[in-house]
Amino acid sequence: MGSLSVPPQTLHITWKELLLTASLLIFWNPPTTAQVTIEAQPTKLSEGKDVLLLVHNLPQNLTGYSWYKGQIIDLQHYITAYTIDTEMIVLGPAYSGRETVYSNASLLIQNVTKNDTGSYTIQITKRGDETKGVTGHFTLYRSSGRGHLPGIDPT
Repeated sequence: MGSLSVPPQTLHITWKELLLTASLLIFWNPPTTAQVTIEAQPTKLSEGKDVLLLVHNLPQNLTGYSWYKGQIIDLQHYITAYTIDTEMIVLGPAYSGRETVYSNASLLIQNVTKNDTGSYTIQITKRGDETKGVTGHFTLYRSSGRGHLPGIDPT
């Protein structure tokens, strides 16, 4: 009589092995992370009103963030910063006294003027000195003597 063993070219996979393989593939393929964005609230704003630059999709393990007027990250354009561990707020040369930074990274600008329009950059610092900059922009439009800000377009 012949052998009852399975020939080497035949493969027998159990459901447990198949599920384990699927689980490992899911584990090895981490989900993509959402990109940090900035949104103006409200989206339309009259001159003299307040605007909140709301930050979405903040990464984990942050040490803090800094806000800058414009797209250049330098001391001259530095508005304010927030350090998470100490909850400390540091004000910079571009701070006008009308900006407030919050622990969720959002920036409130009160009594908006035409000089406040333009780009704003948030620099996010993660543990391990990894930094990432995100820029938002809003423009003041004049119509019938009333200005409004349409919102921020991330760039």
